[in-house]
Amino acid sequence: MKFGRTRNQLQNGRKYMTDMEKAMIRTLNDNNITTRKMIRFMSYLRGGVVALPYKTKDVANYRTKINREITRNDMTKALDYFRQRKAQDPTFYYKFDVDDTMNVRNLFWREGASLKYYAEYGDCLSFDTTYMTNRYNLPFSPFCGVTGHAHIYMFGCAFMSDETTETFIWIFETFLESMGGKHPKSIITDQDKAMKAAISKVFSNTRHRNSFFHIKYKCYNKNGRCFASKKGLIEEFEDIFNNLLTTQEFEYLWPKMIEDKELQNNKYFTKMWETCERFIPVYFKDDFFPISTNFLKEFQRMVDATNIKEDIEDNQSKEKRPKDLMYGYNIERQATELYNRNIFKKFQYQLQLMERLKVRKYIVLADLTKGREEFSCICGKFNKDGILCSHIMKIIVEEEINGIPEKYIIDRWRKKGMKMKLPLPELKSMLLNSKGSKSENVMQYLIEEYDKTDKNLELMQSKIMTEANSTESAVRAQYNAVESTSSTLQELAHLNGPTRVKQKGRPALPTKLKLRIEEIKQKIAREEKKKAKKTNQTSN
Repeated sequence: MKFGRTRNQLQNGRKYMTDMEKAMIRTLNDNNITTRKMIRFMSYLRGGVVALPYKTKDVANYRTKINREITRNDMTKALDYFRQRKAQDPTFYYKFDVDDTMNVRNLFWREGASLKYYAEYGDCLSFDTTYMTNRYNLPFSPFCGVTGHAHIYMFGCAFMSDETTETFIWIFETFLESMGGKHPKSIITDQDKAMKAAISKVFSNTRHRNSFFHIKYKCYNKNGRCFASKKGLIEEFEDIFNNLLTTQEFEYLWPKMIEDKELQNNKYFTKMWETCERFIPVYFKDDFFPISTNFLKEFQRMVDATNIKEDIEDNQSKEKRPKDLMYGYNIERQATELYNRNIFKKFQYQLQLMERLKVRKYIVLADLTKGREEFSCICGKFNKDGILCSHIMKIIVEEEINGIPEKYIIDRWRKKGMKMKLPLPELKSMLLNSKGSKSENVMQYLIEEYDKTDKNLELMQSKIMTEANSTESAVRAQYNAVESTSSTLQELAHLNGPTRVKQKGRPALPTKLKLRIEEIKQKIAREEKKKAKKTNQTSN
């Protein structure tokens, strides 16, 4: 027969894999197609399994060879990319952590622009390790914040070989080093114990909060049958999580829900009660946390990549104009002038909520003395988000106060040209120029001092540039002077990719929660119907 093969040929069938088939396997491998599906596809092209001159094991072995090639090159390509970025932008920062065999354990990088954004908006951070987007199963861990336009901004990101306290300490200390040592005021993370210990050591003065979003949906994942079988539990659970105003309310209503729904023996609900002060929103209403943990869902689409080099992305949004008035209140007109567009939309949403205030009473303390107006609401929205709540706006509108006091429009949310606080160097320069302009002798003295300062700044800049390159120098030392004898990518093959790690058992977040609960309810109903039918047959 035309396609006949001897027994020995079949046993050594790999040599009958054509170049085109090898290229096809590479393409399928890049798209994470399983070996079994590859065999089906190749069999179809060959005209059937009998006509295929190689076996599943041969394809698997060839895939292993491909992955080894990628592993050898991936870290080298990433290093080369980082060097190119460093050459283009000296403020770009990266750092590798390698073991004795030159396997990369951890790596961190941040864009040069992140320095500026972190200096202005780095008071609140979100750090998440739940993304597994690369072939090594290394957690992709972004440091994120919120800009003055309420956009998500990635200050920096890391890949980690494991999730031990030592690794988290390396990541956090490297992040601080890259940002000039500035500590955030608050940070949101998951419940990892090792991470908690590292934060206590590195960010000792930072307010640490666990992700409400992850804990809540983890509860749904672990207790789907419970939520489906207990009538009204979902509604009561959501109300307690989202709508309470005081810790006293929570500490009364949560135990009541546990008792009413007979959840005393539910381990996960018990654990949530024991750690409630670390994630329940009402415990943080007086802390400035403009980061909504739900934005992590949106961030997921930014990290859908297959290798480390492709994971490096930078998304920025631009402000749009114009803004439309809804009500024509004085405070709304004032907000159009001071707030940027995204924050103005949030402001208008609070105006809309004024229509619903008859449903529930809110306590607002107010001093309406002209020139020293003071407002404080039990909901704590201004403390948390830096935007006045609808309850305070209701007072301002009904009392016909001309505008929002300046202290209630924080600098973070203003238009760029409307920010009140000038950077300190600019402010000092303006003051000195103002003083010098009053006398020619004083101005001459000031110019001479500026010349001296300029020379000193050049020396300081040179020192800063040297320090900025210290990371690469440290890496080179770790590489045992590999670079001193080689300059091409091929000669840097000693830098190995990370060891593939086993992923933690994180449950998938349900995207359609109500649908999932309904499916469980239907399953319970079928089981009960089947049980009743069996009971009737037994009794008859």
